[in-house]
Amino acid sequence: MLRRSILTCFAVFALGSAAQAAPLNLVLQDSPDIISSFIDVSYDAATDSLSASGFALDINYTDTDQAAIAGGLFQLDAVIDSAGNLLGGALTISGTVAELGYNSGTLLTGTLDQFGAGAGDPLEFIFTVTGGDAAALYGGFGGIILAQTGYSGSFNSDFDNLISGIPGTGTGVADVAAVPIPAAAWLLLSAILSLGAMRRQR
Repeated sequence: MLRRSILTCFAVFALGSAAQAAPLNLVLQDSPDIISSFIDVSYDAATDSLSASGFALDINYTDTDQAAIAGGLFQLDAVIDSAGNLLGGALTISGTVAELGYNSGTLLTGTLDQFGAGAGDPLEFIFTVTGGDAAALYGGFGGIILAQTGYSGSFNSDFDNLISGIPGTGTGVADVAAVPIPAAAWLLLSAILSLGAMRRQR
């Protein structure tokens, strides 16, 4: 019941406001956790477009059990304006894990609801789960911590983590894991309070 109520609040809040950049300070659960690496990250300030593309390597499906992902790919696309407001985005993790019966080719998909960042790495996101073989492990939502992105604290200009701008040279890493319900509830409450303060200032 608590999970359902929180999910409903997340959905209402996501539809009604933008998510501004301030560190979320996410503490992710040990499982489920999809571990990705070799991620190319680039941000285009002219279009407000953030793209992160790499390889999904392993999934921790319990706190003590890990399985390799075959053909795993990580893709995150977000629209983040110059003020650090998340205007939309999506997560797609593809691949198969035969030992878990995950054979459809899609492990996890989601829509990005909240975004946080400070003066540099990492970039943090909260997402609503929309599908994939591993969706049941995550429940309704999860968190993403994306590091080694090339972000230095501003969305006023382009940035990336590529060597000489060459695709395939990115060294970004990401954890896509479940977020404890109390932590998620606190993040939601903080976001709502921040939104209320912003509206009062206007």
